[in-house]
Amino acid sequence: MNIDTAIGTGTDLKGQLKQNIGEATNDPALQQDGTLDQISGQARKGFGAVRDFAKRQPVAAAVAGALGLAFISKLLGHPLAPGRNGR
Repeated sequence: MNIDTAIGTGTDLKGQLKQNIGEATNDPALQQDGTLDQISGQARKGFGAVRDFAKRQPVAAAVAGALGLAFISKLLGHPLAPGRNGR
């Protein structure tokens, strides 16, 4: 477990608490804030899991990162290297 996983877990739990208190007090703003905290916490936990994977499997993580970059670049229509369309 790394710092991102720990902080993400704490943020997720804080969000659950806020959402429950918001439901109990009928406070939609607090409920929404709790939901956003939960989403943020889960995202941070996911980032922590990716970091742990990269630490355990550096070659696989590098390959996955390169493939992900190529995929995103293709979706955005940007070439990774010059030569396409006269660039």
